Amino acid sequence: MQLAGVEDQNENVYCAGHGVYWVSYDVSNITKNGNNTVVVLTSSGEPGNKLDGRVYGAVLAAACEDSKAPLISYQLLSGNVNLHGKGWSGTLANVNDQTDVNFISSQIPGSPEDATLSVVYLTGSRGLPDYLEFNGEMLGVSPAYLTESYGGKAMDIANEVSFDASGEKGFSSSYFDIEHFDVLNYLQTDNTVSFVRGLDLDGDKEIGIQEGEDYLHPVLAALVLSSGSTASVLPDLYPEMKIPEQELVDEKTAEISFTINNPGGICEENCTVSFRVDGTEVLTSSALMDASGVYRSSFSWPAVEGEHLLELAVDSEAKIKESDEENNVCALNVSVKSKPDLSVSLEEPVKIEAQEETSSASLLFLSFLSLFGARRKKPLFLLLLAVFIIAAFSGCVEETQTVEKTAYSIPLKITNSGEASALDFDVTLYLDGESVTVLKIPELEGQTSIEDRIRVQTLKGEHTLSVKVDEHNDIVESDEDNNGFEESYYFN
Repeated sequence: MQLAGVEDQNENVYCAGHGVYWVSYDVSNITKNGNNTVVVLTSSGEPGNKLDGRVYGAVLAAACEDSKAPLISYQLLSGNVNLHGKGWSGTLANVNDQTDVNFISSQIPGSPEDATLSVVYLTGSRGLPDYLEFNGEMLGVSPAYLTESYGGKAMDIANEVSFDASGEKGFSSSYFDIEHFDVLNYLQTDNTVSFVRGLDLDGDKEIGIQEGEDYLHPVLAALVLSSGSTASVLPDLYPEMKIPEQELVDEKTAEISFTINNPGGICEENCTVSFRVDGTEVLTSSALMDASGVYRSSFSWPAVEGEHLLELAVDSEAKIKESDEENNVCALNVSVKSKPDLSVSLEEPVKIEAQEETSSASLLFLSFLSLFGARRKKPLFLLLLAVFIIAAFSGCVEETQTVEKTAYSIPLKITNSGEASALDFDVTLYLDGESVTVLKIPELEGQTSIEDRIRVQTLKGEHTLSVKVDEHNDIVESDEDNNGFEESYYFN
């Protein structure tokens, strides 16, 4: 598999932080009873490799059917969240102290007899506290090595020792932790698991460098319920739908991803999936559920500007007998924005005073003097080079004075009158028909403007300035005819 960092499109690959990957595979057809061996080979050492080759660990999650075993209900959630403090997010100053995941207690006839929560972390460090909560209850025991510092208040779930968070001895597992917890007494209908990077234990309103992990990656959480009952459990299908905001632009074909979940009994048959917009059905398809209890797919919708109610329904004909027939519809209220509309304008050129130019030249000259004054001994060729550079620079000044070119600052304003953002476009300035500079604009949000100044050098007199935004029409706009501006100015 070729890993591509933030650009990775593989559905089974999660990349977060500074290149920390979590990759999943369906190995149902090759898993066997007894010991299973996992061998991971990486591109470490190969020409052009950008991966350092470290593999933290591997987890096999298997569910085996046994008619004599207690009734088991399980949900497994996988992903990769980068919890981090200040300074661990590149040039950004943000922090990410907590992430939550939610479980629905699957249908166990009567009351569950056992409830176990299993979690997996990457990049945890021993001695830096972190916490795990289940429905607001703190899990684990405070390790002895933190008791003296924090008086038994600090936990260290991800401490590079697996299976020790509940008080057992465990075993060493560098930068990898897998833990199990008994959560039967805290079980509810809807359950929330909170991964917490650290807590403010000294009351200074910040998580200090010794009060939490620098960075931590929870990647897996599983809730397993069991009962002694042998009664059958009905399926329970419910859909979820996600639409990235950038997809909701007028006349753009939006890609909508959806998931059909089945935390109930096994359902291995086709079910109907229908998509409605403002009450009108626009798409119908079928989905084949299997024992995994999860079906993922996507579809396209030509978005139309305005407010809309989107509904995704599964088994709307009620052909599949379920334990809950009331959760088969997912509804989202969305706002589809108008397309971007870029325009640009220029204002009168402003002459850059000669004093500013001279000071820049003096600074350059002095930098050479400081360069050669910094050492006691100077090779002859360096002295000659200095003389040549100074002479060349002096010649440039003389030439500039001869042709009487002057520097000007051109005020520029770029506006996006539409509602949707315009991403990655160019602004090109022309002087008398010749391109003099190109500005790269990464993003301009809807209904906003930005201003800038462009420096040009030219002779005094009348000249024509023109500017074009998104000259090659890379941005789909509501109005493509207002992307240019041209005016003649007298440069004095």
